[in-house]
Amino acid sequence: MKIAIDIDGVLLDIIVEYCIIFNKRYGTNHQKKDVTKWDFFKDWNVDEDTGFKIFYEIYADSMRIPFIDENAPEIMKKLNETYDVDIVSARIPKYRSSIKRALDFHNIKENIQYSELILLHHRPYDIKLKQHYDLYVDDNPNLVEPIKKLKSRTLLLFNQPWNQDIICENNVYRVHNWKEIHQKIKEL
Repeated sequence: MKIAIDIDGVLLDIIVEYCIIFNKRYGTNHQKKDVTKWDFFKDWNVDEDTGFKIFYEIYADSMRIPFIDENAPEIMKKLNETYDVDIVSARIPKYRSSIKRALDFHNIKENIQYSELILLHHRPYDIKLKQHYDLYVDDNPNLVEPIKKLKSRTLLLFNQPWNQDIICENNVYRVHNWKEIHQKIKEL
């Protein structure tokens, strides 16, 4: 089985850092729980280009992004011993060295926890599905409907405020942490 694991929202809690920068820059008081849509920029009265400039700033220095689950390195190592695990992220290749440093810092190491780091552009939002994996671990709600049509693939939707309105059924399962991810993969 080939497994694609996302970075932001699954391994690194990028929205926490995003809110800190946005609040400082625009005098607001947003928290992660306020990000209730994938394209939250509209609700925060900024255009997508302006919103992504903050993401790019964070991508350039990924070391300050908090880690989501301390169990991830051990579980990913176990998964990579049995399956073909890659990290597949919508971060452009320009930021490869920054993300590698952050992953290494959090003990997510190439050839131990994963085989390959694949970085893609963020548009279209379902671009990851062009990569042929059997199972995706991701927080992106835009993957849900397309993957439901691909019966041979499975999505473990990592629970986040921006994917709460998603109905998980058929080949889409909601997971809340890395222990649940491991258990669901064993069940499949």
